[in-house]
Amino acid sequence: MPEHGTVVVGTARRPGTEPPCTDGLDVRRRGNKVCAAVVDGADHHEDVVRYSSIAPAVITHTGMATGGLAGLITAGRIAQAYEAAAHASAVYACMEPDWPTAVHWIGDCHAYGWDGTALTRWTTDRATGQRLRRDGGIPTVIAEARESRERLGLAQAGVATCHQVEIPEEVRLVLLVSDGVSDQVGQDMAEALCRCHGANPQALADALVTAAVADGDGYRDDATVIALLRPPPWQPPRPDAERTRLARAESSESDRTH
Repeated sequence: MPEHGTVVVGTARRPGTEPPCTDGLDVRRRGNKVCAAVVDGADHHEDVVRYSSIAPAVITHTGMATGGLAGLITAGRIAQAYEAAAHASAVYACMEPDWPTAVHWIGDCHAYGWDGTALTRWTTDRATGQRLRRDGGIPTVIAEARESRERLGLAQAGVATCHQVEIPEEVRLVLLVSDGVSDQVGQDMAEALCRCHGANPQALADALVTAAVADGDGYRDDATVIALLRPPPWQPPRPDAERTRLARAESSESDRTH
């Protein structure tokens, strides 16, 4: 099978104005396959800090072996190792040549795709009320009453609570972000940065976390980005181009022997 090249990865994490940072990330590579995860802890308790540093690697290693859903569920189980289950959101992506990018998530971490023209968010964050309306059979008044309840997190990860989507191969650049980026970097700014740094995932990740701005109260959340750039599709050389290459090589060899 032709060599298609490798996925290029950039990562960046910027602590917010309230320490300590409870965002975490991990990238796992095996051959041309890359699994990546961003985890965003819900508060700054020491247990959440510890959990957010461990969970991303659990997700990527399990995801590489058995898939993203299993990665989220496994990471959710270890949340029970604390006195009070640590609450965190997570997004996972698996990218490799010849396959769509598989994305799994729970909570309000997000995945975006840049197609060279527009930046599209491929994930949604659903509060409890939204989930109840989606599933049906629940009176609207109850769903509305629970609208502001805490979103589901890794501790509740399961087949019914995690979400998944496939981003087409044609979308070569995929971003995984915590809500410190999705909430505090505007769409126009994010698209401008993709336009400027789309060919350089590390520069783009750095620029996105730097662009996060504080709210009216001066609060800026932790901001984390993983940028994944898949290689362009492999194309066989044109016959005329191959003949030209061989002719040049023969000419060069002849010059060296005379």
